[in-house]
Amino acid sequence: MPNATITTRILWLAGLEAGYNQGGEVDSHDRYIYIHGTSDFQSLGKPASHGCVHLADDDLVFLFDQAPSGTLVWIQE
Repeated sequence: MPNATITTRILWLAGLEAGYNQGGEVDSHDRYIYIHGTSDFQSLGKPASHGCVHLADDDLVFLFDQAPSGTLVWIQE
């Protein structure tokens, strides 16, 4: 597996759907699901973590600066 080490900021995600991604064993926040920066460019666009979405460091810094805490995020394949 590629090394998707966190190298810049994180956006820590929390689910909104009770019983799906909020609460219990599937809770996104309690499982530490993030959008985070990585310097491993070869892993971008490929599964390389334990549920996180990783971006190039520069892209994540830009997104972090644009999205205040509480911003709703939709992640789709």
